Amino acid sequence: MSATRTKKLDLTGVQVNGDFEKIIIHHTATKRMKKYGVEWCRDLHLGKKWYDIGYHIYIEYDGKIKMGRPLHKRGAHCLGQNTWSIGIAFVGGLDKDGEASCTLTDTQKKSIAVAIKALREHTGKLLPVYSHNEFRNTFCPGFDASLVDWEAELDDGARDTE
Repeated sequence: MSATRTKKLDLTGVQVNGDFEKIIIHHTATKRMKKYGVEWCRDLHLGKKWYDIGYHIYIEYDGKIKMGRPLHKRGAHCLGQNTWSIGIAFVGGLDKDGEASCTLTDTQKKSIAVAIKALREHTGKLLPVYSHNEFRNTFCPGFDASLVDWEAELDDGARDTE
């Protein structure tokens, strides 16, 4: 098996809202393309007169983990759940024809797992994981995030390199 680079999310010194008790996974409802990076999403949400990007953590098309809204701030990603949840979004959700589809790549999935692990370690809480569609009638994120063994996603059997 080939070596892989382990992504990291360093939360050293980062304040996290103590009310957060869960993580909700989203997709951006876009094609999985570079042009839909974290700054694109931030600009989109600011254009709606929001305070900032709605998601706390953003997984770009290539799996890069980016910080969104500060973790000590309430998100704007799931109506009725924002007070108690951390929002993680990945770029994708639409296929090449613009139809709703699960476009999550293995790399993006591993990045989500890295973020979940870092958040759990940093907060000292289990932080169960849910899909956006468990709280709203939507396709998002295109799979059942509560059924994924996120810890197993971190152990692919490959040797990590720096």
